[in-house]
Amino acid sequence: MRIKQCYKSYQECYKILERRRFQDERMKMHFESGVRMGIGAFNLMISMLPPRILRLLEFVGFTGDKASGLADLEVSSNLHNGLRAPLASIILMSYHAYISQVLGNGDGNINFASSILKPCLEQFPKGALFLLFAARIQEVNGQLDEALGLYEQSIDSQSSWRHLHHLCYWQMMWCSAFKCEWLFAMKYAEVLSRESSWSKSTYLYLKGIFMLMSEDQSAAMTEHVVAIFTKVPELKVRVAGKSLPIEKFAIRRVQRFFAQGNRLTLPALEVIYIWNGFAIIYKSAPLAEPILQLIEAKVAEVSGDGQSKTQADDLGLCLLLKAMCLVCRRDSAGAEACLRELVSMEKRLVEDKHLVPYAVAEMGFLALRDGKPREAQSHLEAAL
Repeated sequence: MRIKQCYKSYQECYKILERRRFQDERMKMHFESGVRMGIGAFNLMISMLPPRILRLLEFVGFTGDKASGLADLEVSSNLHNGLRAPLASIILMSYHAYISQVLGNGDGNINFASSILKPCLEQFPKGALFLLFAARIQEVNGQLDEALGLYEQSIDSQSSWRHLHHLCYWQMMWCSAFKCEWLFAMKYAEVLSRESSWSKSTYLYLKGIFMLMSEDQSAAMTEHVVAIFTKVPELKVRVAGKSLPIEKFAIRRVQRFFAQGNRLTLPALEVIYIWNGFAIIYKSAPLAEPILQLIEAKVAEVSGDGQSKTQADDLGLCLLLKAMCLVCRRDSAGAEACLRELVSMEKRLVEDKHLVPYAVAEMGFLALRDGKPREAQSHLEAAL
């Protein structure tokens, strides 16, 4: 109810902004920056909800117009001396640099985020949040070393807001994983598992899979991973009465790890795919080379393992990941061949039935990137 009251208050303020003649332009600027920030944030956030929930909220008086929300936030952000302009800029950068990239909405504008960030950094050169966004923009552009340096600067800029440090460690973990620096990625996952309370189950799973990807595959390392994975199901949490999807996935993979005799196939690369990490690797094609070498070595290993019940599942995952690497190398024909081979294996898959709709969807994205909208639509509809 309080959220609805807040929303109605912003609507009333919006009407005041349209009707009233302000004698003090400075006062109008502050008022407008706040009103447009608030109503824009509501529109943007509500527009990203699932259609069924969106229709329900619209029925009770909310609106979810993404274009209108982004436009209002941009106006507020451009009122550089406005009281709420920095907050509007933060919301816009969060959307373009984080939300649209992770969720794969396809409408994030990194160049626009950079243009918003520039005046913010000029005004607050050591602002922890703005350094975080500067790092994220570099990361999304595939400039991982620059991103890691800026994340470090964000951490060093303040010590009171530990949650922001955790967000930096999270991103530094992914940057290290994209570079196949598994032990560095493991280090950041370990820090998060100790300090952050968001999802210790997820952090421990990530720590374990990065260890599995490292060159050290000694008995001591395997024993350590076993100890870590044993804790993963015990530490799951429920948010609003529901389990986190990423924790459900982690627990299923841990169960498979033990069922297969302490073995998983390219688990870190699988999570990179799930987290839409190949969209970042695509921006810097050389990053795909060491990943492709790992995949091809694993394909040879899996192909020779005729005793495994999940051989087809493991091979299917390898084909999906190989296709993503070939996309990063701009080899559309090779990527499509891998995806079609995966689709042809549908009846042989035992557990990972989801790989086929993933492959069909990726063929749709590939067709869209190659300028074939009708073919893309056909694939995407088939993947649903």
